[in-house]
Amino acid sequence: MTTERKVMKPWRTARSESLIRDQWLSLRADTCELPSGAVISPYYVLEERDWVHVFAEDDQGRVLLVRQYRHGANTFCTELPGGVVDAGEALLDAAKRELLEETGYAAETWTAIGKTFANPARQTNCVHIFLARGLRAQSGQALDASEDIAFSFASVAEIKAMIARFEFSQSLHIASFYMVLEARVA
Repeated sequence: MTTERKVMKPWRTARSESLIRDQWLSLRADTCELPSGAVISPYYVLEERDWVHVFAEDDQGRVLLVRQYRHGANTFCTELPGGVVDAGEALLDAAKRELLEETGYAAETWTAIGKTFANPARQTNCVHIFLARGLRAQSGQALDASEDIAFSFASVAEIKAMIARFEFSQSLHIASFYMVLEARVA
């Protein structure tokens, strides 16, 4: 199959105004000029810090999962451990910190798998995916004030069934899960 190569150009930001900037959210309104000359204003952009996801696998091949309430959708989600990368924090350090804080587990070996955009149409951040092996319980959970997290182990087959039942339902976590599975096969 042959595809036509089209020269594409990025939008030009003619103006940018910060609307909200606090510990939870940074939102800006841009005035964008498209290559065609059309103008979109406002175009809202969420300035987010990068996130990490940890596919933490025990010696039996089970994956460590967390379950927590997600207020935006008013639902409980089962997902991979993870969270926000703090300012100035190395990605691997963030992954280790999030795994330990959310589950009390540490890992002996870490492999960076890759990254994906969260939503490049509206958000500035990426999700960085790590495979953690050689798990050992190291401490209790050290949760943030807004967190109430339960954790458990599940097999890969059980997680696939959870995805089919809309129990493991966050698209970014599903993408991270399958990226690790692909990397493990390669």
